[in-house]
Amino acid sequence: MELQKENIHLNGLAKRLDMTATETFRQLQRLTEAGLLEKMPNGKYRLTLYAKLVLDMSSPLEFVSKFREHFQHHDTSLIPYEFRARLGDLSGGEVVVNTVEMYNRIALMLRDAEKRIDVTVEGFESLLNTTRERLQQGLKVRWLMYESYRTKAKSFLRSANKFPEMRLSQSIAVDIVLTDKAAAIALTSNKDVSYSVFFGSDPRFLRWTEDMFAYEWEKAKPWYP
Repeated sequence: MELQKENIHLNGLAKRLDMTATETFRQLQRLTEAGLLEKMPNGKYRLTLYAKLVLDMSSPLEFVSKFREHFQHHDTSLIPYEFRARLGDLSGGEVVVNTVEMYNRIALMLRDAEKRIDVTVEGFESLLNTTRERLQQGLKVRWLMYESYRTKAKSFLRSANKFPEMRLSQSIAVDIVLTDKAAAIALTSNKDVSYSVFFGSDPRFLRWTEDMFAYEWEKAKPWYP
């Protein structure tokens, strides 16, 4: 992973990894024999094309390993395989477990949005007033809701003079709040009081969330109160 950043001499790599030169040499030798590294004429080591592919493919595993405690208690089985295989795209995000901080950050996301807001309603119901206010201010707003939420949504929207675009679904794999600037996602938890949320704003994080919401949106059916 250090060699992804730049080609490095043995001693420089040993210093970065806080290892002895002897142990670093052993590791470099093993990786070279495995076809992952090659030594250049100037003495520096670099990744092979094969190694670059391996690192790209190991990105999801690195991500779930980093947050292993989180994934011990959060179910990813409802997420389609093609999105589970891309979980490494979320590696630029951070997880927030404090409920107050979580809702404050999402509220700030909604206030900072300039073009659009997409939200799965069930997980973030308490924020719907804010999304409705942003709708009145001219933003494009979409609500993805469970079928069972239909009656509650009618009551909530009774006094509205402008409606978000809404769709109903029997199942939603992941709770999402998505704007043109940032995204928040929450997986189903097997604990009664565990609702941690991943936040991110880098392009890969946003692309994964946009694609995931689009997938859920397309399989849902349009609904009007």
